[in-house]
Amino acid sequence: MSAGKSVQKIAIFGNGLAGLLCAAKLVQILPAAVELIYVEETKASDTDDLFGTVTSQTIYEFFLGLGIYEPDIVQQTNSSFSLGTQYKNWGPENRSWTQSFYRSLPAYNGVGFHHYLTRVNAASKNTADIQPYIMSVQAAQAGVFAHPPEEKNIPLADVEYGYHFDADMWRKTIRNVVKSSNVTWIKSDVLNATWRRETLRSVSLSDGRNIEADFFIDALGPNSELATGRASPEATGRQLKATKSFVPSETLGGTCRILTGTPNGWTSETPLQNGTTVLTVFDSNFDGKSVENPTTQRPLAFDVTLGRQLTPWSGNCLTLGHGAARIEPLTPAPMILLQRDIDRLAELLPVTEKMRVESREYNRRFNADYDHAELFQSAFYMSDISQETADSNAVTNSPPEQKLVDKITQFKSRGVLVQYDYEPFTERDWTVLYFGLGFYPDRYDPLADHIPDSQLKHRLAQMRTAIEIMVKKMPPHHIYMTGLLKYLKEKNG
Repeated sequence: MSAGKSVQKIAIFGNGLAGLLCAAKLVQILPAAVELIYVEETKASDTDDLFGTVTSQTIYEFFLGLGIYEPDIVQQTNSSFSLGTQYKNWGPENRSWTQSFYRSLPAYNGVGFHHYLTRVNAASKNTADIQPYIMSVQAAQAGVFAHPPEEKNIPLADVEYGYHFDADMWRKTIRNVVKSSNVTWIKSDVLNATWRRETLRSVSLSDGRNIEADFFIDALGPNSELATGRASPEATGRQLKATKSFVPSETLGGTCRILTGTPNGWTSETPLQNGTTVLTVFDSNFDGKSVENPTTQRPLAFDVTLGRQLTPWSGNCLTLGHGAARIEPLTPAPMILLQRDIDRLAELLPVTEKMRVESREYNRRFNADYDHAELFQSAFYMSDISQETADSNAVTNSPPEQKLVDKITQFKSRGVLVQYDYEPFTERDWTVLYFGLGFYPDRYDPLADHIPDSQLKHRLAQMRTAIEIMVKKMPPHHIYMTGLLKYLKEKNG
């Protein structure tokens, strides 16, 4: 059987972060014999704000794989360091906690740390919380920051961090990286696409050019002209509205995005070097007229229909970004999933015109990723699984996934962290979320009783004290950033 014609030309069509990040990745890995074309539409994406304003800690390694380094990010954009998101007034119980990034907490005698907290809580109800034992949480709440050192025996070494970002600023920086490579860059709009069965043959542009390629990547969003002939994204039934505004400031804020629950949705405030981005998301049935706007400027408003393609890779065309899926920016999920989509494409990039095996595997893992991300986010709306999850039903218009019910049931029953293969959110993420929502296990691992009470209390007290001392030594976020920018400027002349 013939292997098929080799892939010699790849064309990316984009107008925002998804296409640019994909191009930056392919520039790094494509052999010289494969031509890469990037067609940028003249109008920038109007859905990039759906990627949110905060990343997870995984973005650092992802950027290194694109040839983008931290000095580029902090010097060329208004990005700041992120230790996570602080949720306030969340749910019917108005709960507050910080969902942060950190390395695993110690496991004594092979027993997970949360089991010891459950043991403490069993002795004295509602006295145990995981937050005081997470270095990044305490630093975030104090608004301080410092890079984790190589030294492993101090609490700061357990900190992991991401970035607060503005999509417009990131587009400019990543565009410069791509344009400085050997990519063929075209600035034009798509007029129409020619499909034959499941194969995209060519794309006509507004400047008169006709683009032909062996493999196409559509990163033009939900209203892409390339979508003709392909299935529409499957909607979840949830329709949201959002507004975005910016409050200028001369002083950088803290190291946490602050996300506050409202009767009809939520509002986040993300500190950047030159101000604060305010993003408000609310139910589509709410008119939004009473949404507070902290600026005198008219906020950017847009509608959001959540959903995804079940087969984003169809034939010789892959849909990437918001044309493939749209997920609520309640957590760093939108950026995490985009990173995983791009890394998965790089792994499965076709080498011949016969790409059915690659597309099938991509689609399988794509759907698994989004299923698991939606499980994590759905958990935010489940206050009590014993009451038919009324919160979840009200928000999603559908009963909760059985997988999610099973996860929460196992944790609340005996502290077991059920984890499915390749979940985008880790056991650490789930543990902090459970505690934040007030889901304390009824039982703990009996092996946790092997440490005497006095010894356990001493260990926990030592951890808290060491973290408190370290936090007091760390500089405020704005002072650290000012010093870092000054150092980088002097170093680079």
